[in-house]
Formats: sequence, structure tokens, C-alpha cells
Amino acid sequence: DKVFFGKGFIYFGGNRGRGQVYPEGNQSNNNQFFAEATGKVTAIDGLKVTITTKTGGEKIQQLLPGADIVVEVGEEVSKGDPITTNPNVGGFGQIETETILQDMNRIYAYCGIAFSLFICQLTLVLKKKQFEKVQLAEGF
Repeated sequence: DKVFFGKGFIYFGGNRGRGQVYPEGNQSNNNQFFAEATGKVTAIDGLKVTITTKTGGEKIQQLLPGADIVVEVGEEVSKGDPITTNPNVGGFGQIETETILQDMNRIYAYCGIAFSLFICQLTLVLKKKQFEKVQLAEGF
């Protein structure tokens, strides 16, 4: 009996809920933020970017944590220019890892335990259904 132990690669991709928009219409922190007005960036206070338009009006844009601000104070921006990085770049959360082939007796034991747990859960569900039918028949 020769057993060949070794490593195999598995890939896992998780959904991070990217690009969501809340019911009120505001974006989540998984979105890239764009300038809401054309003008000059006059202040960056934490997650607030102030854009002064050519007419003198100020537009304060509230950002959410997650992406990095890519504009600087004094920079000219047009409406629709990106002011944060895009947090969605780089796939959809895939990671690559490896798994190690275990001793076959461990795998058989795991399969046996998993199967017995499945049968146990199945019998509990069936017994509950039977109990509910009895209750209905007795008028409870």
C-alpha cells in the first residue's frame, strides 16, 4: 500500500458586495468617488473635500473610508473626475491557498462522522414533521 501525500491548490473567491448603492441613493465605501463640480480643490479635511467653483460657490463632498484620496489642495478638477482610488481594482477577493492530502483513515473517519451527523439531522427533521402532524390531528 503506497500512499502519496502531497499538496494541491484550491481557489476561494468571496463576494465583497462591491459597488453597492444604499436605498437613499448614497454610495457605499466600495465605490470610487468622483468630483461633483468643476473647480479648484481648496480644502481636504479628513474625508471631506471642498471644491470651489469658478463662480465662487463651495461644494463640500463627504467621502467614506476605504479608498484613498488622489487629489491635492490647489488641484483643478472637472465634474466627474475621480477624487479617490477605485477600491474594486484587483479581482473579486480571490485568494490562492494550498491544501495537504491527509492520511486516508482520517478522511474516512471524517466522512463517517459527516454522514452520521447528516442522518441524525434528517431523523430529527422527520420526527419534527411527524410530531407536527400528530398535533394537527389532535387539534392543538
